[in-house]
Amino acid sequence: MRAPFAWAVLGVVLVASVLDTVFTAAHGSLWTEATWAEHGWPLAPLAGVGCALMGALIVRRHPAHPIGWLLSVASLLAVTLAADAYGIWALDSGDPGREVSGHLALWAAPLLGWPAFAALVLVFLLAPDGRLPSRRWRWAVWFTGAGVALHTLGTLTTPPGDFIYGQRDSSRAITEPLLTVGWMLVAVGLIASAVSLVVRLRRSRDDVRRQLLWVASAAALLAVGVVVILVVPRLTGVEGTWLAALPLRVAQVAVPLCVAVAVLRHRLLEIDVIVNRAVVLAIATVLVAAGYVLVVVAVGLAVEGTNGFWPSVLATAVVALAFQPLRSWVVRVADRLAYGTAAAPYEALTDFSRRLGTSPDPASLLPAVAEAAARAVNATRASVVLHVAGGADQTASWPPGRATAPDAPGLQLPVMHHGERLGSITVTMPTGHPMRRREHQLLTDLADQAGLAFRNARLTVELSGQVQQLGERTRELSGSRRRLINAGDAERSRLERAIAGQVLPHLQPLPERLRQLSVVDGQGTDPDGALGPSLDPMVGAVNAALESLREITRGVFPAQLARSGLPTALQSLFTRTGGSRRLVLDGHADGRRFDPRVEAAAYFCVAEATRDLGDPVRVALSAVGDELLVAVTGGDGGQLPLSHIRDRVEAAGGTVSLANEEGLTSVEARFPRPRQLVAAVHASRSRSGPKADLVT
Repeated sequence: MRAPFAWAVLGVVLVASVLDTVFTAAHGSLWTEATWAEHGWPLAPLAGVGCALMGALIVRRHPAHPIGWLLSVASLLAVTLAADAYGIWALDSGDPGREVSGHLALWAAPLLGWPAFAALVLVFLLAPDGRLPSRRWRWAVWFTGAGVALHTLGTLTTPPGDFIYGQRDSSRAITEPLLTVGWMLVAVGLIASAVSLVVRLRRSRDDVRRQLLWVASAAALLAVGVVVILVVPRLTGVEGTWLAALPLRVAQVAVPLCVAVAVLRHRLLEIDVIVNRAVVLAIATVLVAAGYVLVVVAVGLAVEGTNGFWPSVLATAVVALAFQPLRSWVVRVADRLAYGTAAAPYEALTDFSRRLGTSPDPASLLPAVAEAAARAVNATRASVVLHVAGGADQTASWPPGRATAPDAPGLQLPVMHHGERLGSITVTMPTGHPMRRREHQLLTDLADQAGLAFRNARLTVELSGQVQQLGERTRELSGSRRRLINAGDAERSRLERAIAGQVLPHLQPLPERLRQLSVVDGQGTDPDGALGPSLDPMVGAVNAALESLREITRGVFPAQLARSGLPTALQSLFTRTGGSRRLVLDGHADGRRFDPRVEAAAYFCVAEATRDLGDPVRVALSAVGDELLVAVTGGDGGQLPLSHIRDRVEAAGGTVSLANEEGLTSVEARFPRPRQLVAAVHASRSRSGPKADLVT
């Protein structure tokens, strides 16, 4: 919704430019020197149209950007020019009615012209991002606004009838002080905007610097135009020539174009090269001209009455000889202005050394080297490669994410240390900016300085690779250990099922059959007593074999653990082994099932610990959040197989700790992230005796 207002301002400025042309032509010829030099037609109206157009384009792209709106306000200077043209035409027409409107137009022109000029001052103060360099620069805005306000008050105190183009004659004493203080405050704001541009240029880098170079170029053109229009008439003695006014008028047209390019960030990459070449040409021209004039004047004064040809030849020779030593100084000045700190080799190298000391990690070292190389020679792109023995090369580039053109020429420098090539630095220079000898030397020094850092970085990368390999092998060993333990559990479970399914069914009926053989009659007696004594040992042996097989199957793999859960299996274990054993469950662990590997590891941990700990033994099961905690406490366990317990627990992802205090040994196993399967089926814990856990 804001853009239509900017386009409406453009329409008003176009109409004002047409009216300016019409009234200027009505007053006199458009092609006279006075029209071009004093009124500024056609370049001054064209500058107003340019400001309005560029302001509208910026507002359309960035509606909240203040530069676009300031350019739109500055374009209203074209309306001021149209009012001046109408006032001059009306006053020279001789018509009394037109004279009144002419005076009124000339009186109203400054009311609009000074705010428009102040908007142009603020453009230079806020460019290119629409913000002040810092909060401390707000005084410049206040001075400019106060100056416009005082000048407007001074204009309002002047009657319109007192206004004549270029003159003001007010009968009120307050008018002149208001006007004087007003334009002085605006002048202070203008100087502050120029200083702010210099400050921003010294602090900026990369695209921001290029944006500022566009704005600074426009400001420099304006300054040159003002100097020329003031100095040339003093030198020639002729006022109002079009040649003296031409630089200022061209600068007025260039201002909106340069500011728009800076704000819209369109084709910024070549401005530093343009500024560099322009500064070199300007300084060289001034030095050559000054040297030529000084030599000619000095020789002419020393040798009077001689022909002017020989002094000219001598001056040319002296200037030619003197300029070559000055050429390097001229180039340094131009580079410093155009490229900033990138033109100061030793400063760039010092900054790189400081960053090198704070970037030991290859992940940050290589981007730092690439950025330092690019900034040192003002390259468009820099890439760094670190060769790693037995691994992939490490690479980094600056700026990140910017692709290099396939045909872009690049300069590659090797990074060496003790005769070994550790990597390379490749830079791509901008078009039209070939690398100079001193820039090449700077990159060579930078590569030499980076050699030791590259050596350390490569050692770090290789060490990290070895650590990763060790980590992989550790994970492989842990996985192998888990597979071995799982395979052992599976084999025990298979053996338990085989004994229960193939051996016990044949042995279980034998005791009953042997008892039947001992009964010889229906009364169940043996009159001779011959069979009973012979069969009783056999019955005892078979029962002992059955009990042994039952114990073996329970030790190999407790089927009750998979069927009823960890608490029930532990309670059954304590019933069989006897002794003073006590199982304590908290409310969170009771009734929960965990991952089968966790339950098996916890069971065997308790079985191994209780076998060697002295009575009384206390086993506590608790669930803390998502962790299963098993604590076994008993008498001194000097022969406790801690290594076996640790292997079991760590294979299930847990940890084991051992503590001895006041004659008691405590083994604590912690299993993280157990998986709750289903609600435990509360098996009857009242069963006891050896046959209660018999697997059939």
